Amino acid sequence: MLHLFIGFLFLIPTVFLIGIMAKFEGMYTAYSKFLFGLSLSAPVCMGVAFLGEKYVAQSLSWICFFRVLESPVILAGMAVSRIAARFARAKRLISYALLVEGLALAVPVAAFAVALVIRR
Repeated sequence: MLHLFIGFLFLIPTVFLIGIMAKFEGMYTAYSKFLFGLSLSAPVCMGVAFLGEKYVAQSLSWICFFRVLESPVILAGMAVSRIAARFARAKRLISYALLVEGLALAVPVAAFAVALVIRR
């Protein structure tokens, strides 16, 4: 729980930087490409975290585990970035990033909920 609190604290200066960066099309488009790449790491890290230490090095497994834990903070940052976007290409890339990140977060939660219902 503490890691989520610290993550959301880091969002405060990030919001101000996003507001400044949103005025420049080239810089914000590069930032939106970075966000899309970051969102693609969520499903990969989720798969690595589920594989565990049997198939993956322990350090990589822990990095991916913490990436999955911080997914709600990253999703919130992406939502703020989408709201601040002014240019069509940046809006589209950030929307795709939100979709990938949201699905990567929702699919395991839904699978867990289905498993609980089936178990009953």
